[in-house]
Amino acid sequence: MLFRLLGHAQVETACGSVGVESAPVRGVLAALLLEEGRSVPVERLLHLLWEDPPGSARKDLRLHIARLRAQLGKLGLRDRLVTLRGGGGEGGYRLVARGEEVDAVVFRRLASQGLAELRAGAADAAETSLTTALSLWQGPIGQDCTASQRLKARFTAFDELHLTVRERLVEARLALGRTIDLIPEIQEILATAPFREASWAHLMRAYYLGGDAAGAIDAWERAGATLGERLGLDPSAQLRRLHLSILRRDCDAVRGPSPRPGERPTPAGTRSAAGYAR
Repeated sequence: MLFRLLGHAQVETACGSVGVESAPVRGVLAALLLEEGRSVPVERLLHLLWEDPPGSARKDLRLHIARLRAQLGKLGLRDRLVTLRGGGGEGGYRLVARGEEVDAVVFRRLASQGLAELRAGAADAAETSLTTALSLWQGPIGQDCTASQRLKARFTAFDELHLTVRERLVEARLALGRTIDLIPEIQEILATAPFREASWAHLMRAYYLGGDAAGAIDAWERAGATLGERLGLDPSAQLRRLHLSILRRDCDAVRGPSPRPGERPTPAGTRSAAGYAR
């Protein structure tokens, strides 16, 4: 069984996939699932759904909860949605789901693992983890969901993590010796996020290590123009050093440290695996 939030909200069971009906109900589902089984007080849930909860918000929330419970009931999952009674009538709700039953949670955990492996130099292990993470991505989280800016910010964080995973997968594959075939993916990332210096560095490496030094120099010039004309910034010291290594034809410096095959370190967060500014 799998709750899907990456793309359109749906629930997958042995009998197939069932979409979750109505934007407010999808918003409730997303808000509860992202808490990974923790209870959510009513007041907090109201502010995750509405920027300025209307006077009817509590009544509306009870209606949305009832509709979500009914939809889960059709799949034999009615008891997963728990109502919690609290002092003063506050209470809250909890959606019982193990981490491995929520695609967004699995995606985040695999991303953390892959980034940790990449930092440790275990490029082949990182490639496996990051590829598996991306296989779960069916589109941005929170599509057609009722959500306040607070909840939308959580959705946006997943979009950023998705971009980072794509970028670091390229980095892992460069470390494993792939070059020219990575260029379309790098260019697609840069079309989405043209200010990510790590991807400009990847593009320069892919061209140079693939035998196209002129392409690498052109990528450097485009990086400088993009950063300078749009942001008024000079390329970072790391990017300048990479450019100098290319001019010197220093293949070892361009390639960077060799990966250590087979290592799988303990995940240690999701910081950038490279020193380049994002």
